[in-house]
Amino acid sequence: MQTLTRREFIRLSSLAALGFVVAGCGGNKAAKGDGKPADLVIYGNFYTVDEKNPKAEAVAIKDGKFVYVGAAAGVKEYIGKDTKEKRFDNGVVMPGFIDGHSHGHLGGSRILLMCQLNDCKTLDKIRERLKEFIEKHPEMERIQGIGWDDATFGATGPTAAMIDDLTDKPISLIDYGHHSYWLNSAAMKLKNITKATPDVNDGVIVRDANGNPTGCFREGAKIYFEDLIYHFSVDQYKKAILAYQDVFLPLGLTMLFDPMVNLDYGSENVMQAYHQLDKEGKLKLRVHGGYQVFADKKPLEDVAHGVELRKKYQGKRFDIDNIKILLDGVLESRTAYLIEPYNDNKNDYGMLRFDTDTLADTVKKANELDITIHIHTIGDGAVKIALDAFEKAKSPKEKRNAITHMQLVNPKDIDRMAKLGVIAVANPFWFTKQPLEYENLSLPYLGKERAENQYPMKSLFDKGIVVTQATDYPVTTDVNPLVGMQYGVIRQEPGKPETQLNVKECVTLEQMIKAATINAAYELKCEDKLGSISVGKEADLVALNLDITACAPEKITDAKVLGTMIGGEWVFNA
Repeated sequence: MQTLTRREFIRLSSLAALGFVVAGCGGNKAAKGDGKPADLVIYGNFYTVDEKNPKAEAVAIKDGKFVYVGAAAGVKEYIGKDTKEKRFDNGVVMPGFIDGHSHGHLGGSRILLMCQLNDCKTLDKIRERLKEFIEKHPEMERIQGIGWDDATFGATGPTAAMIDDLTDKPISLIDYGHHSYWLNSAAMKLKNITKATPDVNDGVIVRDANGNPTGCFREGAKIYFEDLIYHFSVDQYKKAILAYQDVFLPLGLTMLFDPMVNLDYGSENVMQAYHQLDKEGKLKLRVHGGYQVFADKKPLEDVAHGVELRKKYQGKRFDIDNIKILLDGVLESRTAYLIEPYNDNKNDYGMLRFDTDTLADTVKKANELDITIHIHTIGDGAVKIALDAFEKAKSPKEKRNAITHMQLVNPKDIDRMAKLGVIAVANPFWFTKQPLEYENLSLPYLGKERAENQYPMKSLFDKGIVVTQATDYPVTTDVNPLVGMQYGVIRQEPGKPETQLNVKECVTLEQMIKAATINAAYELKCEDKLGSISVGKEADLVALNLDITACAPEKITDAKVLGTMIGGEWVFNA
């Protein structure tokens, strides 16, 4: 996506001192004398996220790119008889927002094709919602659902018996974090899952006192029923992608990283759906995909296969340019891998899905094939292992390897992240104390000190680490980037000080804006084309009716999107 010269410039720039990434814009206007008026001129209060030209009054756009960014008076020479003009008299215009880790196609599938359970906090509510969904969809041979909360059921999780009476059809339900699974007896019978089914190294089959599977499965145990989850046709996925696109565009989102485009086990349906929509001109969002590999499925061969798939499906708006790795699980299922044991069980450290050597070999292979590594870590133990693997593989900084989530991070490993040039893909949407999660999980599982020190942010910026903003949609159902920015600044729900988490990690709004724009573009290796309003870059922008840079932090989410532009095309107008 960029030249070696550009990479060298980025690598040698004063990143550590700045705490963010700045892409040069080559001046604030195009070369004079080309004789070509702009297609569109926009007037407004521009917050450009360009250090060399941070504020502007007008921009000119030609062939989908910014050709002028500066004072209103200077844009006149770009106006011809066919040039359209638009004014935003209030608010602020910013670069298009970028989501650094969002399961877009899965969220769309959930909207259209799965029973949604996120707001069901009791078994009775779950059963009621499932019954309604089954009755509304008699055409479905298998029932898929998503969003149940592990905290509702405790460490042993739910059982098949809780839902067996609802239907004779197989039911497979994914928890809201996508790390635990709930099957009814019909689904287990279909997949021949019995007492004799072997345990797996990177997952858990929850069993009763007699050794029989209860219906709850965690992490890699889904190997026994992968074709019962995330499994839809190409046409269904195309509809799902368009459905989530209709959610993202009105929020000012212009690009995202979809980290698991091969979740549909045994098929390339998701990749085909993205590719076809791209060719048809219906994919407006810029989508970077991640190809997931597993320790027990020949990861080195899978990395090479992911590179081949990139060649096969790469297009104008879709590109598979990352390898996604799940290194541990999540706190709620006790599969997050910790340096110190769980507070209520001194023999339990959680679960690690890759050993250091296998992970290092996978990183090295990806580096050799020029594809980036993106690692899921929740526990501080997993962060440590990820960094150990990067060190062992001698992974260069310019590979832009990333670690995402980082619920717990040892301060020593923050220094290591900075030294290794690892990108931190943070989830500020989770930076508050949610009563059910905090009281029922964090405190008993971690103890007060670790629970209070979850989700570092300021510490990452302070060390010069490139930090980006991500939703992990549909784990996070409200994907409004402004919500993430607000939580990053105040780390509490507005007006609810009792929900504030780890106040010492609050950051500035300027840092949050960079996390959602230029830093995220850097993560996806396209900061030379996107991430700021700069001459020569693609014209991706969002216009807000409120200047969030001048309002109280508690008011950030009062702002509404007036328009979203991608490549010079208005893809949303309020």
